[in-house]
Amino acid sequence: MIDSNETCFIFDVDGTLSEPRQKVKQDHKDFFINWAKDKQCFIATGSDFIKVREQIDIDMLNCFKKIYCCMGNEVRNPDGFITRQNHFIVPDDLNLDLENFIRHSLFEYRTGRHLEIRTGMVNFSIVGRNATQEQRKEYYEWDKNIGERLKMASFINDMYPYLEASVGGSISIDIIKKGCDKGQVVHHLQGSGAEKIVFVGDKCFPGGNDYGIIRELKNTSMKFDWYNVSSPNETYKLIKENNIFSEE
Repeated sequence: MIDSNETCFIFDVDGTLSEPRQKVKQDHKDFFINWAKDKQCFIATGSDFIKVREQIDIDMLNCFKKIYCCMGNEVRNPDGFITRQNHFIVPDDLNLDLENFIRHSLFEYRTGRHLEIRTGMVNFSIVGRNATQEQRKEYYEWDKNIGERLKMASFINDMYPYLEASVGGSISIDIIKKGCDKGQVVHHLQGSGAEKIVFVGDKCFPGGNDYGIIRELKNTSMKFDWYNVSSPNETYKLIKENNIFSEE
């Protein structure tokens, strides 16, 4: 149960609690476990639960009351038990458009596994999810200059008014049914009695996959604060130094 008198802290994973697809650093984990022992914490990620478990050890995962995976389309407890699921089938026309993106991208190579079906969403990557960490960084730096992911997301949003696409992680875009983004986490917590939410993510801008939370927070009557970070180091520094994370 949620204590309405206590703040609900929501954290993204990739780029926020850990580097994309990397384990949380040991010193960060130790600090977080100590800080979170008397807090109400939740995860909101575009990743599936398998990836969350690869990045966050169970002793830290137990700090969270709920794990909202796949943009909030799958809800689990720390043990992995599923409490809620949405479903999504990729339209044939969208599959053709994604294939065209792969064919016409100017990035120099592909590693495979471009499409990953997750609960209630699809994750799409030009370089592919088989990319090494170095290849991921190479694509990320290239995309920062080219803006390929934002262009692909904008195309999908224009062509498919019943879908929403946003930039996620370091190499991909997330595609969902309209209204099934991370914003649903806010309404789920509000329905459970939450009165104040603090959110930390690395893609809180319009077009980023954390933006749904910001949008819905602004549409509620709840008290809230949100922070856009550029790295896990910034997240843990924020928790240490910002008084809002130590309020009783």
